[in-house]
Amino acid sequence: MTTQQPRHHDDMGGPTGHDGPFTGQVALVIGGGRGIGAAVVEGFAHRGAHVIVADTDRLPSTYNHYRSTAVTGYAEACDLAARLRDKGLSVTAAEADATDEDAVRRLYAGIADGPGRLDTVVNAFGVTHVSPVEHMELTEFRHVVSGNLDGVFLSSRAALPLLRASGGGSIINFSSVSGRSGFAKVAHYCAAKFGVVGFTAALAQEVAKENIRVNAVCPGIVRSNMWRYLLSEFVRPGESEDECWERMRSMIPQREFQTPDDIAGLVVYLASAPRVTGQAISVDGGMTAP
Repeated sequence: MTTQQPRHHDDMGGPTGHDGPFTGQVALVIGGGRGIGAAVVEGFAHRGAHVIVADTDRLPSTYNHYRSTAVTGYAEACDLAARLRDKGLSVTAAEADATDEDAVRRLYAGIADGPGRLDTVVNAFGVTHVSPVEHMELTEFRHVVSGNLDGVFLSSRAALPLLRASGGGSIINFSSVSGRSGFAKVAHYCAAKFGVVGFTAALAQEVAKENIRVNAVCPGIVRSNMWRYLLSEFVRPGESEDECWERMRSMIPQREFQTPDDIAGLVVYLASAPRVTGQAISVDGGMTAP
């Protein structure tokens, strides 16, 4: 295992943000460079936490909603951290691919050597790809499952010693409505996100007596890069993009799309809810209601 430290936008000093309910605490958001993850970063930073936002500029395969191995997650994480620091908030950026075991080890070693404590971990990453099972390659299945599930395991495992040393804390994993219900042509994504829910429940049982809480959030339809990709794959012949969005909206009982801030609000709540653990909570406008 290499001992090289992760590449950081700046040093990973302790919390210096505005006073708030998380003042003095350190939150790590992996996959926080854009979209929902970025909203989570802002939610913690504005409430006083020192936030480390980790992301990557390269994915291990093209089986993802970016259709490329080259992405801009770390670059966007650096820009986000800089913008929030300009507002007087305490945010730093780190480069890490959550599916890379050595990269995850380096990320957490940097936190141990920098802030020296950790209170909240948010595993906010994920990839999807559209393919019917009959035509799906095993390589595609494995890459999509790995891109959603492996990092939750690697990050959670690495987080436990730091959370324990800090007196406890919270792990919040991102599942999906696809972790509560099956959807055609994304069986690998559903398998992974159902797996996140199961992993979350099991780990919560393991660490409950150590004041470490583990929960999952299940976002619904957010007009994000992922859902724009899905729209491009599921648009019907002769259907406009706006018509496809409206068809998707009709799947939601509340008839409103969710927003990154909707999801971030639940994440912030879970980080501060001392008696909530082992749960998978949907923010989906009623899509997966029993």
